[in-house]
Amino acid sequence: MKIRRKLLLSYLLIVGLFVAAGATITYNTMKMADLQNTAKTQLEINNNAYAYQQGLDQIQFGTLMYASNDTSEGQRIIVASAEIMQPSETYLLNALANDPALLAEFNQVVSLDRNEVNGAVSQIYNIYTSSENDTVKYVDIWGQLSNLMNAVNQGDIILADVRSTTLANVNNANVAAQNYANMSLIVAIVFLALISAISVFLAVVMGSRITGPLKKLADIAHKVSLGDLNQRFYLKQNIDIKTGDEIDELVDSFRRMVNAFRMTQALSNDAEEPMETKPQ
Repeated sequence: MKIRRKLLLSYLLIVGLFVAAGATITYNTMKMADLQNTAKTQLEINNNAYAYQQGLDQIQFGTLMYASNDTSEGQRIIVASAEIMQPSETYLLNALANDPALLAEFNQVVSLDRNEVNGAVSQIYNIYTSSENDTVKYVDIWGQLSNLMNAVNQGDIILADVRSTTLANVNNANVAAQNYANMSLIVAIVFLALISAISVFLAVVMGSRITGPLKKLADIAHKVSLGDLNQRFYLKQNIDIKTGDEIDELVDSFRRMVNAFRMTQALSNDAEEPMETKPQ
């Protein structure tokens, strides 16, 4: 394998680890964002359920004031409460569409509001404006107020259960988001340590496999430069390392060069030998 390919594979390995770490952390971040949105939605459901619950209580309070002869203030409170409850009702019906259990509970509250609560308020208004004597009015109004209070109490209990469920969902979402955050931190630490260890390992291994033979070859080259051409033994014993890359080619080329120098030196020595003189 060529040196360039080895370096490229080493680089791709490290990049692959970075990509894996980044992908894991990105996934965890996306899950955290989804969980945060879930928690936000559940809080909004809780707030609107609380507003609807407060509206029912205010209707009850306004009706009591109306029945106590404070008709103008009682009517104002009843109308204001209905105006507060309407947007909350619309929001909750849409927000709970994907949660059949909570939607069924809230529909029970809406049914109580539209039938028992509004019915009791209408009956109290009719009784109060009727021509009955005060004693009969008092008895009839008290009966309707009892119905109103029972309906509001039932609605409060159901809405309290809805709010308890949403708060539990918020807590679960926050715990899950924290778990993903902790996982991201662990992944970052583990991958950082792993990438550092692999980088050091590759640097040491690649460095030794490349620089080791080159250093030995440099030592032999130094001896050859001083005129020692008997380096074939050293080439065979010290440099003949099968790395499978350009270093093998360099060693073979250097060995051929030393052999060429030896042949050149041998021819030169033969040419310099004195010719034998012929006898007189």
